[in-house]
Amino acid sequence: MMDKEPSKTTREFLLAQVKEDPGLPRPQPTTSFWQVPPHATLADKQSSQLPANTDIAIIGSGITGCSVAKHILNISSRSAGSDAVTVTVFEARTLVSGATGRNGGLLTSFVPEEFADLVEHYGAEEAVKIARFAKRSLDKVHELANASPERKERSQVRPLRDVVCFSDPGDFAEAKRSWRLYEEHIPEDRGKTEFLSPAEAAQKYNVRATAGALTFPNGAGWPYRLITDVWSQLWEQYQSILSIETKTPVENITYEASNAVYPYTLHTPRGVVRAAKVIHATNGYAGHLLPALRGSIYPLRGSMSVQRGTPEFGRHGSRLTWSMTNKRTYEPETDVLEAGTYYAHQNAITGDMFIGGEKTTASAFFVADDSEVNAHCRANFATLLPRYFVRGWDEGGGGPEICAMWTGIMGFTGDRLPLVGPLPASATRQRGGDGEWIAAGFNGYGMSLCWACGEAVARMVLGMDVADWLPAAFLATRKRIEQPAQRGALNAVLELLDA
Repeated sequence: MMDKEPSKTTREFLLAQVKEDPGLPRPQPTTSFWQVPPHATLADKQSSQLPANTDIAIIGSGITGCSVAKHILNISSRSAGSDAVTVTVFEARTLVSGATGRNGGLLTSFVPEEFADLVEHYGAEEAVKIARFAKRSLDKVHELANASPERKERSQVRPLRDVVCFSDPGDFAEAKRSWRLYEEHIPEDRGKTEFLSPAEAAQKYNVRATAGALTFPNGAGWPYRLITDVWSQLWEQYQSILSIETKTPVENITYEASNAVYPYTLHTPRGVVRAAKVIHATNGYAGHLLPALRGSIYPLRGSMSVQRGTPEFGRHGSRLTWSMTNKRTYEPETDVLEAGTYYAHQNAITGDMFIGGEKTTASAFFVADDSEVNAHCRANFATLLPRYFVRGWDEGGGGPEICAMWTGIMGFTGDRLPLVGPLPASATRQRGGDGEWIAAGFNGYGMSLCWACGEAVARMVLGMDVADWLPAAFLATRKRIEQPAQRGALNAVLELLDA
């Protein structure tokens, strides 16, 4: 992590920081609870020798890369008269070791809370399309988890209801307006939102929501187990045309126009692989291989914890999750930033609590280093459960027992929407060619976007039309990539610094 230069203001530092090379995933990340134990057969999977050539190179093995691979392999294998498409997946560390194996485990659509904003910026028709896209993606994840009783048990994916708590009356009023507008435009979800006063929220859901609360359907699960299980199935079915290359970071990509079949060369510490097409599923690390995207997509470090449940709190992991929405705060004297949003769910089997959110130095916010948990975040985790739940933890006691803490790297964009589809020539700069694609920049809501974004890219790579369900606002156009950041996490922080 780069230390803040004394000569720069925090604002100048952050503006420069998000345009830096995020580098490769760090070799010694914090230990994520989700990845213990690692997958028995695929965690360290790699060929004895890299394939010389591949039709499709996928960089990243998380939920996005898995979706791309599954759809390309399934669709191409069903195409009569066509040759089998070869796929090679590159992962810098172990399989599914990035954000998918390090996140909060929630399956939540971001759209209802932001629907009014989406209508304002993209119009009602496109906002509805974005809403239905997120619903499609979440439905696909549940369908994937329910493919067999064994996978359902391993992944623990289940439908739940989120209790969203607000501390600011203005934020709660805006949220109610957005959720009501959402229900007006998405008739199948009408009547699913419950609005509560602070007293009702405390009595019914044991939460401290000083401005009020609302509830809406969502879900949770164990993403690492789900996605490694899908990879295992793909490997069993397609190992003659699928190569999984873990601990094989792609350090550089070059392009040779003279090679009409495999013009792209992916350079790794284990050697090179030539590819016909390259798909970037690296999210917060995308700027490393795509320098033109630095600043358009930037890393943000998220922190998670597992904390021991108590008999007084009870068991709610088969019914509820919780979100806490507060005003962001910044202390210039200490450079400490509290992002304002926390999210939690409970292990339905053990009763342990998963809770995440950020209180960190501003200079340690937009970083791609998941090898540490900021000290302010560590201290803050011990205060969260007593702060937000009426019963279960005594604020004056010793605090909850924290079992584990870790970090993961998310990818954020300037307009809060993902970048999906073929990359324009301006994004690949001097490389040339028109065979690079991307699905990245999920702004902290990857579980409601990644699977369908991966599917969209896979279908587009195979020449299929997805315009009827992929929002045009998601496309990785030159205009989106080059426009100044307007509504993303960076701007929110900069506005806070300027206040």
